[in-house]
Amino acid sequence: MNTILEEIDQIQKEIDEKQEALRRLKILSETFPDLEKHVNRWKKVRYCSPSVNSKTTRFEIKHNCGCCSDSPLEVWPYVETEHGKVYSKPPVFQVGEQHWIAGDTPFEGWKGKLRSANIPEDIIGAVSQHFKESAEQRRRIAENADYDEEDD
Repeated sequence: MNTILEEIDQIQKEIDEKQEALRRLKILSETFPDLEKHVNRWKKVRYCSPSVNSKTTRFEIKHNCGCCSDSPLEVWPYVETEHGKVYSKPPVFQVGEQHWIAGDTPFEGWKGKLRSANIPEDIIGAVSQHFKESAEQRRRIAENADYDEEDD
C-alpha cells in the first residue's frame, strides 16, 4: 500500500522529469528554430529539422514492421547533440525492403531521395554497404543450399 509520502515522491519525480524535458526542448528549439515534432504510428516522438540534413552524421536503419516478410527498410538520419537526437526533415526515408530469403533489397532511386534532401554521401555509402552485405548474405545462402534435383 502506497503511503502519502511515496505518492508525493512519485509526483515530484514526474515533475522533475517533465522540467528536464522542457529544458532540453527549449534548448533544442533555440538551437534549431525550424525544429518540428514527428510522431510515428507507434506514438514514438522524434524531433526533426531541415537545417540538420546536410550535417547528419549518424542514422538508424530498421524495418517499418516486424511481422511482415517484405517490410520496408527505413533510414532515419540524425545528428547527436548533448540535448538529444535531431533527425533530418523528412526524418525517415524508405530505401528498400526485407528480402524473403535474407537481408534487404534496395528500392530503385533510393539514393536520389537522400541526395535531394542533402543527406551526406557518407550516410548514403553506409546504406549502400548494408545492401552489398545483404546481397552477399543471399549469395552465400544460395551457394550453401543443398539442392538434389534428382529427388524432385
